[in-house]
Amino acid sequence: MPEPERIDKRSLRYAGRREELLDALTRYVIDNGVGELTVRQLAQAVGVSHASLLNHFESKENLLSEVIENMRGESIPIAVPMKPGVDPATVLTAWWTERTTPEVLPRFRVMVEIYALALGDRERYGRFLDRFVGDWIEALEAGLRQAGCPEDDVASVATLLLSQMRGLSMDLLATGDRARVDRAFGLFVDGFAARAREWSTPGSDRLQH
Repeated sequence: MPEPERIDKRSLRYAGRREELLDALTRYVIDNGVGELTVRQLAQAVGVSHASLLNHFESKENLLSEVIENMRGESIPIAVPMKPGVDPATVLTAWWTERTTPEVLPRFRVMVEIYALALGDRERYGRFLDRFVGDWIEALEAGLRQAGCPEDDVASVATLLLSQMRGLSMDLLATGDRARVDRAFGLFVDGFAARAREWSTPGSDRLQH
């Protein structure tokens, strides 16, 4: 008579509680980054077996994809509020204040790490570029249209906004020089807001770069 299959108790830790497992993985990735992280290391960190983690997520790429989805609060914060009559400087400053706190900024660090992985190995990680760039550009374009940006300029202005905000966020991560980076953000957002006001001014139908 065959012996009953031994059950690894670690595989049962999150049985039927996949969302809790994903939350635990997300917290670990935010705290520790991606780097050379392996599925085996992740499994050990959250207290499940390697086989159990693969059973849930199939691969590291799929796992990171779900971690990104679980961190969606980092994404697309300014598309809806950018409407006519709403000061773009106020909207962007609110985004900056909320997204660069010590609690939230590490999420951006993880996104940058995954972005670097995608640039180095597009075959395995290329789909992350669509989320890291494409999703943001699409959301910004929607917000800019609501704010009255001329259609011919929507894509280029969205690209400018994304690159400026991300560049300043990376500077803040790298240096921790809050006062200097905040001042630079203030100069950027004031300039953008001044141009945005021209969208509703008769005869000003293009954003001057």
